Formats: sequence, C-alpha cells, structure tokens
Amino acid sequence: GKWTLLYFGFARCPDICPSEMVKVGKVMDILKMEHPELHKNIQPIFVSIDPARDSLKALRDYAKDFHPSYVFLTGAPQQVQAMAKKYRVYMSKADETDDGDYLVDHSIVIYCHDETGDIADCFTQSMRPSDVVEKVVERMTFVPTY
Repeated sequence: GKWTLLYFGFARCPDICPSEMVKVGKVMDILKMEHPELHKNIQPIFVSIDPARDSLKALRDYAKDFHPSYVFLTGAPQQVQAMAKKYRVYMSKADETDDGDYLVDHSIVIYCHDETGDIADCFTQSMRPSDVVEKVVERMTFVPTY
C-alpha cells in the first residue's frame, strides 16, 4: 500500500476546499523535488461529502483545477456518511438558496495514513505546505528504536 493524504470536501466549495487542495498539491510538488522516493509512495485522495451533486463527471471536471496525482472518490450517501463518521468529520448541509444551491459546512483536516492504512497524523488548515511536508517526511522516515 501507499501512504495517503485524505481530504473531505465538495466540488462546489467556494474557497476552503480549493485552498486545501492547492496546499496538498504544493506538498506533492515539494516531495517530488526534495524527496522523490517518498513522493512515489504517497497518494492524495479527495472524498466528496456532497454525493447528491458530486457525480463522477462533476468530480472529473473539478479535478482539472488541481494536482494531477489526486484520486477523487464519491459514493452513495450512506457510504459517505459512514466514512465521515469513521473519521469524525463534521458535515452539515446549510440552508438552500431560492435556486436550490447550498453549501456544506465541514471539518477542515487532511488525514495522513501510513502504508497499512493506519492514521499517522492530521494536518489542520493553519499549517503551511512546508509544515505538512516536514511532518510527512518525519512520519514516512521514522524508524522505531526498540
């Protein structure tokens, strides 16, 4: 397995999701330049928390604006809710506008998993790409001394 950087969001998010997605893209670019062996073993993943609107086509269109290494996932509402619950992701659909549009409030966390799928770290919105890279490299190169 690969390490992952997992982010929950939605394609119609006006600002936070795109900013976090660009940040992860910068992390991937820095890793490729400075730690190419680690870069080969990490996969960014975006999970939609708005399956009602984020079809595979919508996610394909959304993906064009972000780092090419991203994998975009969606599922049935029950699947998305179960995954969000597992990660304790806060998500709440805001009031719809007159034209039926709406936002989804949600947690802003990037989850870092090791190659076995265990959570290795979490990165908050306040962290810069360089901070995330430092932590990822630290986690991926950690050798326990027993």
